[in-house]
Amino acid sequence: MHEFQTPAAPDDPTMQVMPDGTANEPSPLPLPTVVDVPRPSRPRRLPRRYQDELPEPMAPAVATCPVVDPPSLPRRVILHVFDSFRTVFNKFGIARDYRHRPSYDPDALLSVLDLSDLPRRHEVDPNGAHESCDDCYGPSGERAPPWPWANMSIWRLMTWKLTGNSQKSNAEVTRLVRDVIQAPDFNVDDFTHFDASTLLKRLEDEVAPDTTRVFDRDGWREEVLDIIIPMREKQQEGYKHSFRVPGLMCRSLTAVIKTAFSEPISKWFHLTPFKRVWKSPSGREQRIYDELYSSDVWNKAHDEIQKQKRTDNCQLERVVAGLMFWSDSTQLNQFGHSSAWPIYLFFGNLSKYIRASPASGACYPVAFIPPVSS
Repeated sequence: MHEFQTPAAPDDPTMQVMPDGTANEPSPLPLPTVVDVPRPSRPRRLPRRYQDELPEPMAPAVATCPVVDPPSLPRRVILHVFDSFRTVFNKFGIARDYRHRPSYDPDALLSVLDLSDLPRRHEVDPNGAHESCDDCYGPSGERAPPWPWANMSIWRLMTWKLTGNSQKSNAEVTRLVRDVIQAPDFNVDDFTHFDASTLLKRLEDEVAPDTTRVFDRDGWREEVLDIIIPMREKQQEGYKHSFRVPGLMCRSLTAVIKTAFSEPISKWFHLTPFKRVWKSPSGREQRIYDELYSSDVWNKAHDEIQKQKRTDNCQLERVVAGLMFWSDSTQLNQFGHSSAWPIYLFFGNLSKYIRASPASGACYPVAFIPPVSS
């Protein structure tokens, strides 16, 4: 038996032992590979002044702390009851939407003559009843005829004197006889101590703006206005200068409102607003905007005052008074040079068809701007 002895492994770990027992020379170790590692990049940010702050939604309603139940309080419920309804459509396909039921409808008092612009005459039937009148909306109080004279006979004669041309023709004389002398309310006995010059002088005293007698009634008062005008250069008062304007004649708006709502013309006032609707033959509905008291703003204001709490135990109806102001220079008469610059007040509660009528008496003077002396 032959014994083979395996040669001992060399101490060098890199030396390889072949099967025949010979050892090879160690192979050189490979050189390490040099890897080019880039430098760490710095984050680039815009300066803060160029950064936009994007909107952020609100945090969810999640409690981050223990929820403490609020103390039990009695709940207060305010119930507003509205008697809303719609009227039937008329033959033109128009109806009204009411949020609050009106106390009365002024349009229900209109007649065919009130809706037309045909001239109407004063007719009296055999039984003495008036079938129609010249001025159903005529001004009330002392401004109505025979103002500013004593009786209707003088009023008719002076009206004839101040109208037409200065030289009365035969046609004018015929008109004097038919329209004045033969009028039902003409009375010859009313012309005792008649003098045309005296009456004309009295008329000027009544309507002239520079007199004080005309402002002795109806709550007129004189005020002094302070008007501030901005200035480019600095003044003692700063960059402004104030002017005092004396002689403004005015009266309280509250007094005018009370007067208007107590006169006969107030029966035509719309106290409850509504929305007017038109329905086409195909059934499509469309809103109509025609009057102030049918606008959205008026309906909203009326709704808000109905919700207000009553603290004075007043049971009167709550309504909106629409104030419309207008101003222009006015010639006061045809026989003189008296002029004024009044400020007028109209009420939006009145239909524009009645309000625009010259004989409606719907115009209320509330102020007179003083004239500028030349």
